[in-house]
Amino acid sequence: MYKFLVSFVLLWNLQYLFGENILRVAVSQNVGDMNPQGYNLNQMYAQNMIYEGLVKTDKKGNIVPSLALSWDIKDSGKTYIFHLRKNVLFSNGEIFNANAALKNFQSILKNKTRHSWSALVMTISDVKALDDYTIAIYLAHPYVATLNELSLVRPFRFIAPSMIPNDLDLANNAPKKPIGTGPYMLTDTKVGISDTFSKNPHYWNKEHYNGIYYDTIMTKIIIDPNAKLIALQTKQVDMIYGADAIPIEIFHNIANTKQFQTLLSPPLFTTFLIINPTNEILQDKNMRKAIALGINKTKIVESVYYGYQKEASYLFSPNMPYSKPKSYKPLSYNPQHARMVLQQMGYVRHSDGYFYKNGKQLTMQLHFIANNPTQKSIATILQAQLKDIGIFLQIIPNEITMYRKKQTQGQFDICFSQTWGVPYEPLTFINSMRHSGHADYMAQKALQEKPAIDKAIKNLIESPYDEYADSMHAKQNLQAKQALITNVANFLDLLYQTQIYIPLTYDTNKVVARQGIKGIAPDIHAFEIPFWEFYE
Repeated sequence: MYKFLVSFVLLWNLQYLFGENILRVAVSQNVGDMNPQGYNLNQMYAQNMIYEGLVKTDKKGNIVPSLALSWDIKDSGKTYIFHLRKNVLFSNGEIFNANAALKNFQSILKNKTRHSWSALVMTISDVKALDDYTIAIYLAHPYVATLNELSLVRPFRFIAPSMIPNDLDLANNAPKKPIGTGPYMLTDTKVGISDTFSKNPHYWNKEHYNGIYYDTIMTKIIIDPNAKLIALQTKQVDMIYGADAIPIEIFHNIANTKQFQTLLSPPLFTTFLIINPTNEILQDKNMRKAIALGINKTKIVESVYYGYQKEASYLFSPNMPYSKPKSYKPLSYNPQHARMVLQQMGYVRHSDGYFYKNGKQLTMQLHFIANNPTQKSIATILQAQLKDIGIFLQIIPNEITMYRKKQTQGQFDICFSQTWGVPYEPLTFINSMRHSGHADYMAQKALQEKPAIDKAIKNLIESPYDEYADSMHAKQNLQAKQALITNVANFLDLLYQTQIYIPLTYDTNKVVARQGIKGIAPDIHAFEIPFWEFYE
């Protein structure tokens, strides 16, 4: 082991002697096979380094050009025509043009079932190359989040056509090589040890490319958070980046030492509780209201997150588009009111501090992921807080696979969940509520409001207006944009009034880096690391 470490350090010293700028980042696992249409082990930050799509989101979540310079939206939102960049090459020298984009779309549509979570995939009726640098996407009906989904890291990013098998089935046949048009390319993988990325010599954005400081990004596989910190302290790595990369307690301790840079992103997504009204006790909305009144979010933020995150009032953070309901006001912590609600429901408090009805203790279960220290800490706090209002909360640890299974099958009273961040919020996330397999769907299906919720979602996402079309036709679309804002706000009113959601905190990304690295400014992208912005 000692010889290995010595060799490792010597390797880095040699690389620095030869003048190559290398950034070393601690991560928890290898990047996977980098299938642009894959989901399992593919790391999204790496896919984002290699592959590009027609559009992307900027630091504020707005849709901006990527491999498409511009686009037109016609037929009341059923036809999207994209005008592609010229002189773009894949990292192996292949030409990117309309035929290359078309073959990628054909591959995606070959496996609609695999991508059935995507409303866009299920809505596309045809894709055509109109000329060498123009491609048209035809939809069965308008879909308001079309550009949002096209900006996703997967599956709408392009790989070199030569890497797509003859049967177009990338879902079941991983590409031979991950060849994209992005600023970096994957050049080496050592399973369990590291992945290496080098600058793409054919990168089309020459102005951007010339400004990329790091020639090589090496991600070193270190699973244990404390080992990540030791690697940083001993200069084996330069940076730790990501919401789950380092526990908040370690981040807090490092921040106090001032030894390293510690940075936080704006809110990325929301951690919340879902209450499942399938449980007889939880069917009554007043019970769900009492639970919400009994939760002190301020205490959770202070105790678990050391104040680094803000308590959440809604499912979507205020910095996200279309985040606010029209009139619904969130419930504030009020244990006295919570106890009064329970008494009005016929519960009687006994000497043990818990409420009872018909001889039965008021009991419910909260499921959490056993090896998730944050969920465990919050669960313990919630157990104490609900005890204070007379509810016995049994906290149930689960192995992660079993936890997901219970979510998708609705086998829970209360569980943790998260929104998905930009560019999924709010429209793609809201649309997922209509589909079985999501915890939201399983909790909502017992509601008498469920048909109205599904109808509202359908009307919302099939709006003929695209939220970003106004960038080219501002005056014509101003009224439509305002209508979309109103429709989302009305939908959120309907959703929140069911009282099955209890937002807890707005989550952030955490970055710890050695001094001297500049340009680190984590933004609202939860799954992207902008390596091309870092320099020394």
